[in-house]
Amino acid sequence: MQFGPFTIAPGRRALLRDGKLVPLGSRAADILIFLASHPGELKTNAEIVRHVWPNTFVEEANLRVHISALRKALDDTQKEPKFITNVPGRGYTFIADLASPTSPPPKPAPVPAGLPAGPRIFGREQSIALISSQLVRSRLLTIVGPGGIGKSTVARAVAAGEGLAGEVLWVDLSEVAQSGLVATSIASALGTLSRTEDLAGDIARHLAERDILLVLDSCEQVVDGTAALAEAILRGAPATRMLATSREPLRADGERVHRLPALELPSTAGRARDAMISPAVQLFVERADACLGSYELSDADAPHVVDICARLDGIALAIELAAGRLETISIPGLASSLSDCFRVLTRGRRTALPRHQTLRATLDWSYTILSAQEKTALTELSVLRGWFSGDAGMAVLSGTEAEDDLASLVAKSLVAADTQAMGTRYRLLDTTRIYAAEKLAAGNGTDAAMARLAAYLQRRFERAEQELYSAAVAEWSEDFASQMANLRAALDWAFSPAGDPLLGVRLTVASLPLFFRLSLLDECLVAVTRAIAYLEDRPGLDERSRMKLYAALGWPQMRATDAPEHGIAAWSTTLRIAEEIGDADHQLRATWALWVDAINRAEPRLGMTFAEKFGVLAHASADPMDAIIGKRMRGATLHWLGRHQESRDELRQMLRDYTSLRAGQHSIRFQFDQRVTARIILARAMWLLGNEDGALREVQETVDYASEIRHTLSLSNVLAEAACPLALLSGRDDLAVGYIASLREHTKALSLDVWHAYADCFEAELVLRAGQAEESSRQLRAAMATLEGAGFTLFQTYFQSVAALALSEQAQYAEAVRLVETALEHCRRSGERWCLPELFRVKARVVFAAGGEGALARATEILDLAAATASEDDAVAWTHRIDRDRRALHAAIGD
Repeated sequence: MQFGPFTIAPGRRALLRDGKLVPLGSRAADILIFLASHPGELKTNAEIVRHVWPNTFVEEANLRVHISALRKALDDTQKEPKFITNVPGRGYTFIADLASPTSPPPKPAPVPAGLPAGPRIFGREQSIALISSQLVRSRLLTIVGPGGIGKSTVARAVAAGEGLAGEVLWVDLSEVAQSGLVATSIASALGTLSRTEDLAGDIARHLAERDILLVLDSCEQVVDGTAALAEAILRGAPATRMLATSREPLRADGERVHRLPALELPSTAGRARDAMISPAVQLFVERADACLGSYELSDADAPHVVDICARLDGIALAIELAAGRLETISIPGLASSLSDCFRVLTRGRRTALPRHQTLRATLDWSYTILSAQEKTALTELSVLRGWFSGDAGMAVLSGTEAEDDLASLVAKSLVAADTQAMGTRYRLLDTTRIYAAEKLAAGNGTDAAMARLAAYLQRRFERAEQELYSAAVAEWSEDFASQMANLRAALDWAFSPAGDPLLGVRLTVASLPLFFRLSLLDECLVAVTRAIAYLEDRPGLDERSRMKLYAALGWPQMRATDAPEHGIAAWSTTLRIAEEIGDADHQLRATWALWVDAINRAEPRLGMTFAEKFGVLAHASADPMDAIIGKRMRGATLHWLGRHQESRDELRQMLRDYTSLRAGQHSIRFQFDQRVTARIILARAMWLLGNEDGALREVQETVDYASEIRHTLSLSNVLAEAACPLALLSGRDDLAVGYIASLREHTKALSLDVWHAYADCFEAELVLRAGQAEESSRQLRAAMATLEGAGFTLFQTYFQSVAALALSEQAQYAEAVRLVETALEHCRRSGERWCLPELFRVKARVVFAAGGEGALARATEILDLAAATASEDDAVAWTHRIDRDRRALHAAIGD
């Protein structure tokens, strides 16, 4: 069957274009033959699937994948089809005019002499086209890449393509161990005998008049001899061109280099049809189909196949070897077993070169041709995970010519290099790194290399301390987050039996800003606890580090509901050590933290004591920011004490002073971004002073800013302490629902149990407003118990007022009054006053609802006390609520 430039040979299940074979998968070929056998007829999706996959259940997504491949082979488009049209939701029709051939269909064009047959190629179209075009302009090009990436396959496709020499000579140098034998191998392939001692000259003269492409495959172990010979031949044979494959460039005169990338990996691990866009997955599926006799990628398998291809770095040989194991292992099992990739990937094709039959053999081939110095460098670099900087590479290498060693390994394709605006970064492919790590361990070099890595990271984080404190993440001079894998490995080694625990202690201290800037609280707590345990067993060994570790141990108090002692005890220890060694900075930090603890425990009178102490210490500090932080602490404490106008004025002045200096400098040193924490209390004060609209705008702007700087702790703080409560107090339930959901979302991955409990309490108020008083009471009791156990009772009096209203709705008036009295007693004892008028208002409502003799008089008296308290504090918002209740009370009397 012929149509356009194409011929179908059904007996061979082959598609030819102008007599040349078009690569096409067997399923796509079956679809084409079936449709072309019924020209002009609509074949439904179900009919096509039954014909192509008989007795097999296949989703229609698989059909679309093969139709897409078929359109690509035919250069057919879905928008303007020439050959196959689609009726959406129904099926496909072959629309081209068929002509019967007058002669037997031509056979595929023969492969040029000397060119070995190769497998089907995936995802190399761009490289093949680029190399082909460069060979037209240049006479020597080397395809460079790591072992197994597909250099020979691409070279074979280039040599078989159009537009190049009519003659092709393929010379395999993989078995040539001496540079002097390269010329002999080429002469042997040419079938020429040398008449002189100048073998290179004889080859050049033999080729002088021939238009030929000489392909030299696997030059890496004889690269020097190949380079010299290539130059000699090209000088004497002007019509000859050379295409070489090697793991490093020849560095010959006139050479162009094409570094072959790994096969493209999927951008997502979603559905099968999305994964099949990736050449790496296409290769895996094709090899799996060949291995199993029949295989179609399913949605269930797709994430596992994507994981396999990604963990094998898109290396074609490794993917082929992995697919070859499916005779004895499932795809999920294969994915989970790749941690021991050298054991799993051991069964290549019997006809493959020995070095391509197992992954280890491929890497052995690359490793054995290295110099002793290069071998040492490669194994030492294996301690680095992911991308690393040149400085990191230099730091872990023990050789005196570390920079040259790194450059040499890049040239030999054993280390990948990526040049960016911030500098060049490097990486070992995972398979190479695992192989090199085995060699390092076998040579007893792991501990020394890990010690150098740990020491490097300690120095790097110490130098970057101020940057981590002050700069936005987007403005970091390097991607410090990418160091986390190396940091974890270095800390695990340091505290292992063969490690250096004191180095581990100091590395832990140096990495604290990074842990907190990335909000890795749980991980930080584990590291800090481990380091403290080591120092506690060795009193006096390093008091400065012990002080810093206890300071860090105090920080997770905001979420460690099961261990509130981490707060006061840790910071009290920090303050004591800081005073003993004269560390003014940590005296400030500890005083600040003890103030935070007092505020969180709703003890503002004690909090003001710490705030004033901080102010005294701050005035003696060389850092002008400390005095500004002290002003923020005092302004916040004034709010909790009910002095809202003073609080507002103090915080506005603090923000003006703060803005005049470098913004954000203390976002980590004092746990939260200081602009965010100041604006939280400013918004609350504005609301209480009657500026509801301004307060809500302030809240939203602060939420947006905290999101912009990408500091999860600060964002969670503004949601919990301002956004959620002010939305509820303003009657903006729509806003409250969104803010509560956002609070849960931003804290669920951080185990921030306190803020989860806050979210439960805020949600309980919405439940009460929906008329579900019993459910509201249950939710409040559980969440308030969590907060009390953690020592976070900052909002407990307000939550008690909501709980009292819920009890009143259930006619449990006596219990409701007792709850409000408990809150009022706490206020009298602690000095807390911010919601004191609201507590009196709620008590009046409960008393009136309970009824009985004198209920009206008692409720009126309590409301008068609430109004007087609100007036004394200039709390206009509470006054509005009290006046509303007074009107409701009078209306009830009228009834």
